[in-house]
Amino acid sequence: MVILLKISMKEIVLGFVFLMMTSVSMIAQETDAAKPQILVNLAQNDSESGHIEVIQPIQVENLLKMQIANNRLQKGIPGYRIHIFSQSGQTARQKMEETRVNFMRNFPDIEAHWDYNTPNFQIFVGDFRTKNEALYHLKKIEKQFPRAFIVSDIIQIQK
Repeated sequence: MVILLKISMKEIVLGFVFLMMTSVSMIAQETDAAKPQILVNLAQNDSESGHIEVIQPIQVENLLKMQIANNRLQKGIPGYRIHIFSQSGQTARQKMEETRVNFMRNFPDIEAHWDYNTPNFQIFVGDFRTKNEALYHLKKIEKQFPRAFIVSDIIQIQK
């Protein structure tokens, strides 16, 4: 006798997720008891206890120094900007300047950056660290620049 069960893909996925979550919670319960003493001390947040000394291999310290040096060489950090203008042709530079002035007049708190990427003059605005921040400003900007869209870019770190 063969019994056929009709199980949907959604039920299979939900069952799998349930199994994974119970496994993770069981592992988490086991590891809580095996926490190093320093983590237990930090969790207590006792301001009168001593100091914390970090002991790490020299390789970790060297990698950290290399990362700091590399960050100093970068022109900025990964983030987002809003693209509001792109045009080529003989009058493109003049139209780009007019658009930039118009944008700065309407949005004085958002910086406008222009770029010449052969053969187009382009305007990118803002230095947004997160896509949510860029989306927030895009909704405002789209009212005057309906073709605006978000691009990932290297942004300037605010001073």
